[in-house]
Amino acid sequence: MKLQTPAVNKSQQGIYLLLAALLVAGLAFALLRIVGLAQQAQKQTEIEQVAHYAAEALGVIAARDLNLKAISNRAMLANEMAIGQIIGLHTWYEMTRETSTNIAMFSAWIPYVNNVTLHIARVLNQLRQPMRVGVESAIALQQTVIKGLSGFQWAFHQAAWLSSIATAIDIVEGSEKDLEVSFLNHQTLLDAENLWLRMQKHSRSVASQEDYVRMVSDSRDPFSQRRTYRWVNVFNAEVHRAGGSEISLNRAGDVVWQSLDTHQLHLDLWITNAYIPIGGGASYLTQRLPSSRRTEGFGDSYQLNWTTSRATVPKGYRFPLKHRAPAYFRLQENGKLPQITLVVREKGDELGEARLWDVGRVELYFQRPIRFWPRLDGRDERANLHNALWQVRPKTITEIERKLIGAQL
Repeated sequence: MKLQTPAVNKSQQGIYLLLAALLVAGLAFALLRIVGLAQQAQKQTEIEQVAHYAAEALGVIAARDLNLKAISNRAMLANEMAIGQIIGLHTWYEMTRETSTNIAMFSAWIPYVNNVTLHIARVLNQLRQPMRVGVESAIALQQTVIKGLSGFQWAFHQAAWLSSIATAIDIVEGSEKDLEVSFLNHQTLLDAENLWLRMQKHSRSVASQEDYVRMVSDSRDPFSQRRTYRWVNVFNAEVHRAGGSEISLNRAGDVVWQSLDTHQLHLDLWITNAYIPIGGGASYLTQRLPSSRRTEGFGDSYQLNWTTSRATVPKGYRFPLKHRAPAYFRLQENGKLPQITLVVREKGDELGEARLWDVGRVELYFQRPIRFWPRLDGRDERANLHNALWQVRPKTITEIERKLIGAQL
């Protein structure tokens, strides 16, 4: 028996075709929607990566800025210590010159020996004026270098923040033509909380000057700090060699360098002691040396060789140069690490137009590698601008911060 297919009228065929068309249109719309969402997600990922890359680039610029300031700060301290060494060398020469003169006078009656001592004393006395001119020129050169480093710090600081803006724009627009850096009220490049530009200051305040002098004093080499030893020890006679260079700050805010070197013969006469000056030298920058026996420092010259020190101090040579502590960058004491936050979004012409955006943030941190460069006291080193150990690392952004940023876009 043969089965027959029921006939389909034209109205039913139209309905089927319409349903098929709607199904195809729905699938096409869904496909287009999926493709759009995928493109939007891809675009969002691109914006996120660009924001992180740009923020990291700015972090590198900031870290290099801080490290360069740390290097230049140490260079200023080194040149300041060189001034102390130069003045110490001058007083050491003056002591040697006076000692040779006194020895020549004492040995004038000794044949042959008197010719040698007289020749040495004559040569050293002839070098006195050239020595002073050379030392004064060397001090002036060091002062010029210190001022140059201070000015270089300020100039590089300005260049760093200006170039950071240009770098951010170049990275963002160079990655995608339709992206831009968004400068917002509370999260801008220039006004973000704890930005590296705000946590440092180019200062010449009293506190800065005092810290500068203290760091130089603590960093003095053994020759500048204490050049004291016992030179001769024969029977009951001893010759003590004492000296050192000291740095301080006077009331006017000027840096004071003072140096003293003495030779003194100590005789133990059983009943009493005798102290005979052999030679001494003193020089200073800005302020005369103290005259009190209780004066500390100077390699204990005032205590060991008081007789010679008392006679030498009034003859101290003053270098006619004015010396002030330089302005230098130092960290603000807020205890927080600096951050850089950068917002990137799509370009748009219409006000209130919804645009994709994302944000990148990095944090600058200071870390001393204890394993390779330990401190002598074994402590962790706090963040400072005297060791070039600043680095950069990514920093997460909280959802609350994202909502605050999104509310401004």
